[in-house]
Amino acid sequence: MTLKAPSTTAQFRSLLQRYAHRVSIICALETGGKLAPEVAFAQLETLWQALEEETKALGIPDVAG
Repeated sequence: MTLKAPSTTAQFRSLLQRYAHRVSIICALETGGKLAPEVAFAQLETLWQALEEETKALGIPDVAG
């Protein structure tokens, strides 16, 4: 994956860190019984979709598809 500029790289890293932090919180809540598995899955799916949209907005190509 080739990124366009150093600022794009920094923005992408920030997005990825925020995503990872939120995923860890959702997983902890589900593991601790505070969140139903179905709700956790739905939230994770929403987070993933948001990350995909944000990376597209930065001009980063989709390498998974």
